[in-house]
Amino acid sequence: MRSFRTRLILLLLALVGAIQFPTFVAVYFATRGNALDQADQRLDVGARVFQRLLASREAQLRDAVRVIAADFGFREAVATGDEATVQSVLFNHGARINAGFAVTLDLKGQITTSTVDLHAMPGQSPFSSLFARADREGVVSTVDRSGAEPYQIVLAPVRAPQRIGWVGMGFGMDQALAAEFKALTGLEVTFATTDTANRVHLYSTLAESVQEALATAFDPAAPASARSMSMSLLGEDYLTHVIPLGDSTGIEAILQTREAEVLKPYAILNRQLLAISTLSFLASLVGAWLLARGVTRPVQELAVAANRVERGDYLGSLASHRADEFGQLARAFDGMQRGIAERERRISHLAYHDALTGLPNRISIDRLLSQLLAGPSASRAPFAVLMVDVNRFKEINDTLGHPIGDRLLVSIGQRMRAMVRTEDVVARLGGDEFLVVLPGADESLAAELAATLVAAVTEPVQLDSMKLYPEISLGIVLYPGHADTAEDLLRRADIAMYDAKQAQAAVSFYSSGRDALHLRRLSLINDLRRATENDQLSVYYQPKMSLDDECITHVEALVRWQHPVEGAISPEEFIPLAEHAGSIRQITRWMLRTVIRQCRTWHDQGHRVGVSINISAMDLAAGDLPSTVRALLDEFGIDAASVVLEVTESAVMRDSAIALDMLGRLKECGVRLAIDDFGTGYSSLSHLKRMPVDELKIDKSFVMGMADDSDDATIVRATIELGHSMGLSVVAEGVENSRSLRMLEDYRCDMAQGYLISRPVPAAELTALLVAHNGMLAARSKSKVTP
Repeated sequence: MRSFRTRLILLLLALVGAIQFPTFVAVYFATRGNALDQADQRLDVGARVFQRLLASREAQLRDAVRVIAADFGFREAVATGDEATVQSVLFNHGARINAGFAVTLDLKGQITTSTVDLHAMPGQSPFSSLFARADREGVVSTVDRSGAEPYQIVLAPVRAPQRIGWVGMGFGMDQALAAEFKALTGLEVTFATTDTANRVHLYSTLAESVQEALATAFDPAAPASARSMSMSLLGEDYLTHVIPLGDSTGIEAILQTREAEVLKPYAILNRQLLAISTLSFLASLVGAWLLARGVTRPVQELAVAANRVERGDYLGSLASHRADEFGQLARAFDGMQRGIAERERRISHLAYHDALTGLPNRISIDRLLSQLLAGPSASRAPFAVLMVDVNRFKEINDTLGHPIGDRLLVSIGQRMRAMVRTEDVVARLGGDEFLVVLPGADESLAAELAATLVAAVTEPVQLDSMKLYPEISLGIVLYPGHADTAEDLLRRADIAMYDAKQAQAAVSFYSSGRDALHLRRLSLINDLRRATENDQLSVYYQPKMSLDDECITHVEALVRWQHPVEGAISPEEFIPLAEHAGSIRQITRWMLRTVIRQCRTWHDQGHRVGVSINISAMDLAAGDLPSTVRALLDEFGIDAASVVLEVTESAVMRDSAIALDMLGRLKECGVRLAIDDFGTGYSSLSHLKRMPVDELKIDKSFVMGMADDSDDATIVRATIELGHSMGLSVVAEGVENSRSLRMLEDYRCDMAQGYLISRPVPAAELTALLVAHNGMLAARSKSKVTP
């Protein structure tokens, strides 16, 4: 017979068992459910973080592509086919954001320039789906695949002003990106693509065996929308969240975490609950209550915090002091929240500021101008816009390197920022162009601040062991006097800046009616690029006569442009345009080949004349000029002494160190060197002494007036004596009357050139002139010796 104690014990045990077992089961499933909910929330947060990461990368790509497409120098390089400049810009901007690749495409969608070999991509170009949208919307983006590999890409049209091509950038969505995101969230990440044959390709952080199982289990025909599920892979359950990517089907991101890993922290709690359940009903009840409270409270706090982050509020904190897994999760969540907030802050800053100088960028300027032009016109305050361009910056970059050029731009930006008022804004538009907005400024204040900026910027800049002397051209436009829209203000500020550059003045205000000339200039720049290809350029030759025996010993080659629509374009108009657009080097090389070939023809015909060819300041900065000259002399078998290269005094003075080095290298080729337009460049005798030249050409402004102006005559005579004292031959150009010619003979000038002798004529006419002139001299000589 059992005792009461036994029965009571049994009854209590039965009651404890009857109560604790359902309690244990209920708590077990509650903790499991909470853990799985937490994992789902973690997947949801991971999905949002992933979307923000893609949006951040897209914003970087958009900003970079938008800056490139708006860059005037880049558009000119695309328009003129300057592949080296285009590739340099793509490399620079791509490197700044660590883009996977950057490309330009022509109007047919063919890749023309790329930082990587995109021609090796299998399948259709990832850009093919974007052209129509980009034409309508400007900068567009998507996630697409080429072959099996997915790409996040951005495409924008390049306009000048009509669309002349496309520029694009992109990141590959590959194993590296998956590993980066896993390091950020702790989730397994897989990028899945489905090709046209319905084959699944994966780029994943999962083990290879698990990837194979996932590829088999993945259903490419499932609806293309975000979805959550549980998948069994190699006997293990994975909580899964699928995110469709891009505009087309077949590209998805899969975020996963192992269910066993999620439930692992709760196994100890279950064993503790089981031990407590064997002690007493009260202990079980209290333990269950404490456990439920301890489990649900941190999960609820985490859910509230996740909702706050979803709304974009990153200021709150879980502030957990727990030492268990929930405390670690709370601290990790706080760290992730701070990281997202900091990345958003950096992305926002990069979107509105120049990465090199830290100054506001074109987007910031557009916003500022929109604010200044907002509201009724009667309530808007006046302001001024200053467009600033660094003269000869390309030469500095080409000769000294991009690091020096970048440091110079930073220094110029800092100087301008230090010189303006607090309310003024200094921005960098890209390349060597800056913009200054002066709220409330009138013409007088704008001119005063412009002069201050010029004085500050043109002070010497010491970079390591080099001292640079920057020069700027500054154009000013006023609101409301010159324009009333942001587009017109920027365009006319650019026109005024170009006018300052053309006039070799530091500052120029916009002048009414310059828009048509600006459009003509852009049209001529575009047409000039094709002038040599379409045989629109020709060479005219003007003879130089020796004053000792009246023989024509040399001719000067002068380029002419016959435009198919505009007719003859003056060299005084298109040569500065060619220098500004960077196509002067192409014209110079065409001239060198054409003239040296013609010299060979004259020599073969028995006319031993030398040829003079003009070279520009930009040619002096081209490191390959000596090798080009030497190669042409060898190709046509011309004695180097038969070729004279003429460079203006002002071109040498623009950057004397670089110019003198180049003249020395040209002298080593054996050609003769001449200083053209001598007397107008303000060079000192010390500079002249250092120049390795053979000839001085007196500027025609002195020669044409010497017969009637004693001052001009004195200058000409002194220049001839100076040249002879330095062992140089002297040429006087601009001889238009016989009186001037007789004076030059009296001054013992070596050669004369001008309309009195001959106008510039084509090669065929000059050949006939040489024959006639030589015949006349021969007849005169014969008559002198005949008794």
